[in-house]
Amino acid sequence: MQWIAYAVWAALALCFLAAGGSYLYYRFSNETSQQNESQMMTEETSTTITLDSQRWRTLLTQCGLSAGLIPSTAEQQLVWANELFGVQKGWLRGEDESMYPLLSFHNDVGASVDFIQKQLQQYPALRLYVVKPEGIEIEESVYEASVVLCFAVPITFQGETTWRFWPINVFWEWGFPPEQVQCCQIIHVALSAGCEVVGAEVDFNDLYDLLEGKKIPQLMINASTDGGFDASWQPQSLAHAGIVVAGQGGTALSAEQLTERIQQAGWGG
Repeated sequence: MQWIAYAVWAALALCFLAAGGSYLYYRFSNETSQQNESQMMTEETSTTITLDSQRWRTLLTQCGLSAGLIPSTAEQQLVWANELFGVQKGWLRGEDESMYPLLSFHNDVGASVDFIQKQLQQYPALRLYVVKPEGIEIEESVYEASVVLCFAVPITFQGETTWRFWPINVFWEWGFPPEQVQCCQIIHVALSAGCEVVGAEVDFNDLYDLLEGKKIPQLMINASTDGGFDASWQPQSLAHAGIVVAGQGGTALSAEQLTERIQQAGWGG
């Protein structure tokens, strides 16, 4: 009978060991779960969106909307600025990005047709700024003659009107005939589409900021949204469908090809 007693005590010992193991496992699992939850909360807190205060003020100054219309949280402000004005989220967060996305029709004039067509589906009219250096004549023989293009449209937000901009990130040098022709073709496309084409001139610092999508010149920000623009020069005469010049690449559109693209868009050409 002694062996039966030993067996009973052994069974009881195993039960105690199993219970102790289960308790320790529960404690360990619970602590691990709490640590994971705490870590997740910490990570969520650490990824809270913060905006670059100086860049945010730049945008607010540019849009000129009443303070009461501006979203209150950083998350809302980021989405609002991106969707309404096209401002890049990374730029607002202080990252090494331009204010506006890079947009180029260089060696791809046909893309300007697609761009204008897309915007006219959303907005009733577009304005094309043809911006040149202040005091510089747009002549092939003039060393600093150059142009930067920028599309703009008046937009309304909760009853107030402001501007949205699309800078074209190309420095069209007039002394290089292939670039000159492409710029003239884009102006021609804009006029064919019924866009308002206006001339503006700014100093080189503002011109380069516009080129790189960093900042919009003040005279364009201040332009009336319900009236004409006091243009300092008239670029309409530059427009043409295209000519053959030395140095053109294989992607250059002939006058016939561009006219066909314009007609396909329904603008006449």
